[in-house]
Order: sequence, then C-alpha cells, then structure tokens
Amino acid sequence: MTVPPSRLPISRPVSIAQDLKATLFENVDLNLFDLHVAHFSAGIGVIQGRTFRGCRLQGPAIMLVSAGVQFSDCNFGDPEGDMRNLVLRPAGARALGTIPFRETVFEGCEFYNVGFTGPEDILNELLSVTGHAGQ
Repeated sequence: MTVPPSRLPISRPVSIAQDLKATLFENVDLNLFDLHVAHFSAGIGVIQGRTFRGCRLQGPAIMLVSAGVQFSDCNFGDPEGDMRNLVLRPAGARALGTIPFRETVFEGCEFYNVGFTGPEDILNELLSVTGHAGQ
C-alpha cells in the first residue's frame, strides 16, 4: 500500500472557512470555538461526522476526543518537547468546558493552541504520538 505524501507543513495562504456547518472542511482555517458556537447555536452539542483535510485548527480550546475520532498525519502543536503538555486529564467524571468531537476525521491538519482530553485509552494513544507532534 502506498502512503500518500504528507500535507505538512501547511504553507498555503490563510483561507477562513465560510460554512462552519459543513461536513467536509478542506484546506481552510478555523477557530474551534467558532465551530463549536455554530453547532451549539443549531442545537448540536457534539461535533460529529465531519472530515478535516489540510486544515489549520486554532484555539485556545480543549478538544474532547471521543469514539470514532481519527488523526492521520497531523501536527498537534508545539508541546515544547513533551506531548504531555497538550494532554489534559479531568480530575472528575466530566470534562466541562471542552469542545466535544465524535466520529470525525483529521487528515494532514495542524493544531494551534489546542489541548486534548478524553477517555484514558485515547489519551494514552495521543501520548504515544511522535513525528509531527511538535514540528
């Protein structure tokens, strides 16, 4: 099987996403809080069934990663040499104040000022990331 070439680093000019309720985002830039507000105002509490390709996703935000979220060839941001700087574990049973994602695909995306939380197995998988984690 041939591995497609990496989309990273993203060097295209800034291109702000126009439709925050789209199911496919490709080669656009968006703020995760704006995406959350667009969904929440439509009565949708979880961002799901979306695909992001070659996107720059900006915080400040904490992404709640849950079932069916896939990352492929992504730069999670600058963890200052330690991926643990991007992963947050809730002290209680809930992760309030986060932006929840489910059944979403991220391919060749870059994250800026975004932290990640979720179930322990997902956090452990994120902690094992190497490669683009801080490039």
